[in-house]
Amino acid sequence: MTEPNGIVALHGFTGRGSDFAPLQALCPESGHWCSPDLPGHGPSPSGDCGPQAAIDCINRAAGEYPHCRILLGYSMGGRAALLHALSRPDRWDGLVLIGTNPGISNPVQRSNRAKEDAILAQRIQCDGLDAFLRHWQEQPLIASQSAIDPEWRAGMQAARMKHSACGLAQSLRQFGQGSIPDLWPELSTIRCPVLLLTGALDQKYTAIAEKMLLLLPAAIHRILPAAGHMAHIESPGAAADAIRTFLREFA
Repeated sequence: MTEPNGIVALHGFTGRGSDFAPLQALCPESGHWCSPDLPGHGPSPSGDCGPQAAIDCINRAAGEYPHCRILLGYSMGGRAALLHALSRPDRWDGLVLIGTNPGISNPVQRSNRAKEDAILAQRIQCDGLDAFLRHWQEQPLIASQSAIDPEWRAGMQAARMKHSACGLAQSLRQFGQGSIPDLWPELSTIRCPVLLLTGALDQKYTAIAEKMLLLLPAAIHRILPAAGHMAHIESPGAAADAIRTFLREFA
């Protein structure tokens, strides 16, 4: 019997690799999951959180688990997944991108976002981790996560409290939307199958996914009802169904 491909899964900003445990449990036939903490995240954050540091982090995971041929990324992790897929187009048999934005094309908007990220990074270091996380989780894009299973949410929150303020601040400065390369012009070069997942309540990223669908040569878009930005944990059963179908039929 052929061994399942396995998945390398990349979390979003303020997240941890352990966030994927509930989804992994619902996809037992997908094989091994490798879910690293991205630069700037976890108790021992890297000093360098830029695009190359993200690529290097994924290279280490891919090298340790060469049988993992599917790359999954959520939000910030989706940006990292796109970066790696573009740098190593032969490495992955499929991509799963959840609530992902390939970048900001308008130079003025990019510059403004970089300034906003710098201000927020300074706030993290001035106010401390606990105060920042409370502020961050009150944002409209994040607030729908209150619907997550309380036990899962408590575990995720405990993992977030092990971050360092300087690590999250550095991640914002070097890998925020205003800092990463604009990847929109390169989407058409991604030849492997791509599953785009968004929550129906996340209208912004659902619209972005529809734009991506027009540019990616082999992509499908699944919208999960009653889910917001963190669609794979807010609606894990529907997300698992979509991922299993994708692995079986496309990747």
